[in-house]
Amino acid sequence: MRTPASRNAGATFALLILCASTSTRADGSRDRDLALVQKAEERRVELIDRVTPSVVCIYDKRERGGGSGVIIEPDGYGLTNYHVVAGMLKTRTGLAGLPDGRLYDLEVLGIDPTGDIAMFRLTGRDRFPYVPLGDSDALEVGDPVYVLGNPFSLSDDYTPTVTIGMVTGLHRYQWGLGNNLVYSDCIQTDAAINPGNSGGPLINARGEVVGINGRISVNTRGRYNVGLGYAISANQIRRFVPALRAGLLAKHGTLNATVDYVEGTGTVFSDTLPGLCADRAGIAVGDRLVSFDRRTINSRNEFASVLGTYPANWPVRLAVEHNGVTRDLDLRLDPLEPNLRRPFEVAIEVNQREIRRVLRRFQRTVYGDRRPNPPTVWKWAVRRAYADPGAADKTKPPQRFEVTLTGDEPAVMRRVFDDGAHGNTIEFNTHTAVRRTSADGATFDLTTDEALILAALYTMHTELTAPIEDLDLARFMHVGSDRLLRGDGTRSLEVLATRVAEDGQARFGFDTETGRLVQAQLVGDRSGVSVSLRFTDHRDVGGLIWPATIEVDGPGYAYRDALSDWELSQ
Repeated sequence: MRTPASRNAGATFALLILCASTSTRADGSRDRDLALVQKAEERRVELIDRVTPSVVCIYDKRERGGGSGVIIEPDGYGLTNYHVVAGMLKTRTGLAGLPDGRLYDLEVLGIDPTGDIAMFRLTGRDRFPYVPLGDSDALEVGDPVYVLGNPFSLSDDYTPTVTIGMVTGLHRYQWGLGNNLVYSDCIQTDAAINPGNSGGPLINARGEVVGINGRISVNTRGRYNVGLGYAISANQIRRFVPALRAGLLAKHGTLNATVDYVEGTGTVFSDTLPGLCADRAGIAVGDRLVSFDRRTINSRNEFASVLGTYPANWPVRLAVEHNGVTRDLDLRLDPLEPNLRRPFEVAIEVNQREIRRVLRRFQRTVYGDRRPNPPTVWKWAVRRAYADPGAADKTKPPQRFEVTLTGDEPAVMRRVFDDGAHGNTIEFNTHTAVRRTSADGATFDLTTDEALILAALYTMHTELTAPIEDLDLARFMHVGSDRLLRGDGTRSLEVLATRVAEDGQARFGFDTETGRLVQAQLVGDRSGVSVSLRFTDHRDVGGLIWPATIEVDGPGYAYRDALSDWELSQ
């Protein structure tokens, strides 16, 4: 810690430089300048003192290595580079030294080899010092930044080395090794980054993590800093954090297509791989890319840089011009396979820990502080409106649903229209909507999309609201992140997947900010039928907070169900 005398000496030296050409200024003006310089220095020292306890020196179990990391959550979750922990993946364990002088056990969670990011969790304390992720998109060239870490393994006492510089470039792209260590849309800085700084934080003037340091441009005579360092942006990392926390192999997305920039024309597709993402969307060689996720692309590098910040299966919108006609395309990115020496298997305990966390947070939005106790009978009325005016013939009278749970017996969902003529009962065999029976006793097979929708509703009402200790968590898998398909597309989601219907999967999306269930993606395995559900207008329903509107987008139709007249009972 610097003494007040040393601070004053440094400030006085800075003031002499500042005022060298203004020696004739009044003493009062120089005093004000001195006060400003001292205050700026005090703020910088305070910021570094505040951030330093969260910076980690990372070693393997034999205390070898010497990379860096940073804790971003008080329960010990932190970030580093994939290449820092790649040698620990066999046991997924290591050690972490903190500036308190202690070594803590480190558990490697999820990895992102393509983006060179990994997440770890420390144990040994109830609460750890941490530094939150900031908004890397708010950075401007010239902004001051700080680098903290363990260069050249200098931190024998686990106290990080600090260097200071500024942002010297934004939206840089650094090619990787195959599909590994690709630095997309990264931050360039002149703050000294050297071997051992890898995985440490890039800190902004607010004391937030705006990047994870990992690469440098080096002199041909050796691996040392030459004033060009690169950090993976916090906003890219944020999209991958749910997968990393859940212990997954996080994959980046790809269009499986390439582009070139043609002067006078713009960005055009130069190749598309048959049967894959861009080709499935109907994109042809020679089509012009007008915009990618509402962003204009002006070069091949910019295309690769922007695309590389998105996870696999992430929904994006492209504007593509074909023969002078522009159309909007909504598609989900294919996975980009990283290069691994051995298969990466999900640690089930890590994944189930995240399932519990997501469901507990969701259930707090439903029940408040009360213990989860789902009704055994749910009743509600539905008024359906189709988006296509030409679908008026599909509009039926208002209808009611009733879900009944009796002990361990399969649930029954009864659907009755107000006119009484078209009532039917949907029977469930555990988690599968198997058939419906009309009022006259005749039975009908459910269409695949209807079976998926009803099975998803069943899961919502009977499982997602049940006490977690009563659930078979093996039925669920935390599969990473997503974002809203409609409305505010900037809102990110955490996704739990489970089997529904006879051959389908439901991916339930929970808002990362509120914890609410806001979306479900349903897919039939054999049929390929896809249906999306969006849940809005959450309100008090018999003492529970529940969505009162469901927007459905199915194969060839879209409708909106307004729910009302709820009756819940035990």
